[in-house]
Amino acid sequence: MEIQIENLGPIKQGKIDLSKKLIIFTGKNNTGKSYLAYLIYGLYKIKELKNYLCSDENEFWNVVNNKKLITQIFASKNLVPIIKLKCSNSDKNQNLFLNNFSKNSIMFFPAERTAINMLAKKVFIGKASKLDEISQRILVEEDIESFIKSIKGDLLPRYPLGISDYIYFINDLSQIVKNDSEFYDFADEIESLLLQGKVSVSEYGDIKFKPAQDIQTLNIHLASSMVKSLSGLVLYFRHIAKPGDMFIIDEPELNLHPDSQLIVARILAKAVNKGFKIILSTHSDYIIKEFNNMIMLNNASKSDRKAIFEHYGYDTILNPETVGAYFLSESTIEPIEISETGFSVKTMDATIDSLDNAMEGIYYRLFEIK
Repeated sequence: MEIQIENLGPIKQGKIDLSKKLIIFTGKNNTGKSYLAYLIYGLYKIKELKNYLCSDENEFWNVVNNKKLITQIFASKNLVPIIKLKCSNSDKNQNLFLNNFSKNSIMFFPAERTAINMLAKKVFIGKASKLDEISQRILVEEDIESFIKSIKGDLLPRYPLGISDYIYFINDLSQIVKNDSEFYDFADEIESLLLQGKVSVSEYGDIKFKPAQDIQTLNIHLASSMVKSLSGLVLYFRHIAKPGDMFIIDEPELNLHPDSQLIVARILAKAVNKGFKIILSTHSDYIIKEFNNMIMLNNASKSDRKAIFEHYGYDTILNPETVGAYFLSESTIEPIEISETGFSVKTMDATIDSLDNAMEGIYYRLFEIK
């Protein structure tokens, strides 16, 4: 499916192809990456908006003109984008899950997930307390119309749909963990490779973490920032993930050392090869270069691939035909060419080159010319 966008926050115009299995958004801050993620999540999540998705008859641009539902996605009336969708031939030829999305689910991991994993219950307690206060005031208030105007700010949604749904996910963990998904072992692999410990949920729904080399189980607020950031992903794979699911993750590199960022890139590639559809935004040159390495490995012969796997520790590849990348800059969305060697992001490369040049210049001036 293709999506054409006009006037979405900082994005004045642009178009993306959603038929790829791995879609990467990159670019400087405040260029609209989160807006895109919220929009795509809402298109697949809201029942009424699914009518705009691909069907055999939907071969022309279909305008999403339901302002009420757009407001629901962004929790704001200030956004009035023009959204157009069109089903592409690749959607039909590849028999993607778009036409049968009711059988699949979508998950959103926002950049705010680290704080949400710790504070979601407090947010809900605060909401419950406010609603109780409002209920008590309604019982004694005579002028209901004036009263409603006075509390309107307390009733308005505070978060875009994707963030709000993630808060509900964390608050519902005590029920979610009662079931195991067929990707339980994949969650174990993530814990072993990356977290080096075990994520669990208490009977009260609180996230816990037990380091591999420690007998003590920690509350989530005492765990490392990496565990805070990725524990939700582990619990998703362990308990609710299904084949063909889509998930969106904003900045998977949050709080991660470069070596952990490389592991995250490999985990995401494995998830793609297991049948997941993934959309992510990133500022990480490490993640992009690791994706490129796995794309290059797609061209290797069996013998070369085996030797490279053994020497560099790889265990998965990426088919470049399944990858799409977009650069958000100057109010537009620019497609990035994916070749057999991967892709590059011009602003990242320019910044790294500038840093290297500055370092060489400073070193030469201070240590060589004296």
